[in-house]
Amino acid sequence: MQLRVERDRDQLERADRVSLGGDRRRVRRATQARALTVLPRRARSVFGLALVALGTACAPHSSSSRSAGDGAAIRPYVVVVSLDAFRHDYLERFHPPALERLAARGIVARALIPPFPSKTFPSHYTIATGLYPGHHGILSNTFFDPSFDAWFRVKDTATVRDGHWYGGVPIWVAAEREGVHSSVYFWPGSEGAVQGGRPSAWWPYRSSVPDSERVDASVAQLRLPAPRRPHLVMLYLTDVDDTTHRFGPDSPHTAPAVASVDRAVRRLIDALDRLPLRDSVNVVVLSDHGMAESTQEKMIPVRPLLAAAGIDTARVQMGDNGPTMSLWFGGDAALARRTLDALSGVAHARAYARGAMPARWHVDGNVRGGEVLVVAEPGYVVAKSVSDRLLDRGNHGWDPADSSMHGIFVAAGPQITPSGTIPSFESVHIYPFLASMLRLQRAPRTDGDPAVLAPYLRTTR
Repeated sequence: MQLRVERDRDQLERADRVSLGGDRRRVRRATQARALTVLPRRARSVFGLALVALGTACAPHSSSSRSAGDGAAIRPYVVVVSLDAFRHDYLERFHPPALERLAARGIVARALIPPFPSKTFPSHYTIATGLYPGHHGILSNTFFDPSFDAWFRVKDTATVRDGHWYGGVPIWVAAEREGVHSSVYFWPGSEGAVQGGRPSAWWPYRSSVPDSERVDASVAQLRLPAPRRPHLVMLYLTDVDDTTHRFGPDSPHTAPAVASVDRAVRRLIDALDRLPLRDSVNVVVLSDHGMAESTQEKMIPVRPLLAAAGIDTARVQMGDNGPTMSLWFGGDAALARRTLDALSGVAHARAYARGAMPARWHVDGNVRGGEVLVVAEPGYVVAKSVSDRLLDRGNHGWDPADSSMHGIFVAAGPQITPSGTIPSFESVHIYPFLASMLRLQRAPRTDGDPAVLAPYLRTTR
């Protein structure tokens, strides 16, 4: 098994949120202890053997030996495919045939609105948990937690696999708790043991694995004997994101990338149609966010602005360059106020104090979002220094009020009422939709509203 990550990568139950206070180090130790003790002995021994034999890089990790029980025979199947950075307008611009055929027999949203910030890990984990990033705790692809005195980085295998970073109850954990097996291929957040739970089958991320292999391995899980077969299958495809980051969303390279992931969707649907259980499978294809053009000329360096105000930038911890940048000051409120003053007049960006961000972003004072958060206008990027160079022609992470950040949502199957085009909606509402199709009885309450997608569900199937 491959054990390295190679990619740059309304009242809720309080225990399912990321705590905003208290002794987090104690919580971390307890969570890690649970993650070690809750795995069945057989799963731990399989993992130990994997450390000796690293050759089978794409074999799934097995995290459960529990049977789904007799109810699994009548429970529907749900397959969720994420097409990273597939912008909402690509359906009309490029007319991908597999996606259009799926939409024709089901539903297609005018757009899927991501959470703030509209970045890969926060957006995917919102879909997985039904919580906004300020509530599930994954506030960016890279962020600092002062209570842990540690950084979360998608490039760091240890942090990505450390379940104490993740709040909420991912849909695969909710399913497993009810004896419903799940298979999750590369979905961001699926490598961590969240509250001690993992999917029955999961794969450590490797960007070199082709889409065809991701599809085939996921479909193979649906050929397992009924007691071991997952009823929730999730997979993650990245070609559009990789391409539009490199060349920009408006380049000639976008059309071939869209065609590539559409072929993967066709491969998946064709394979599902050959299964004996094909009449029980619901397919959901979505994306985490969109993409916008980004150029070097629209870069806003922060350090020179702070230095000009007499601020020692060595005392300021800074997040990654991008459409947003979080800043931390070690709890020095006076330094945070001086920084806000220094950035108050900057063009094409705005700095917010912790707790004073727009309510619609739902950051709700979570310190992982920064003691100060700098948010650029769409198309502009916040950077640390003048010498920084933007390697990407396309980017995302801006305010989801901007339509270029919107993604897609297409779904069809026996539990979905064919309704054509439906209104745009926020991705936080997908969780109760999936839980309903899976017939989960004890899924937690979330930020998502079941009523948003309930009109498109067939309750009698």
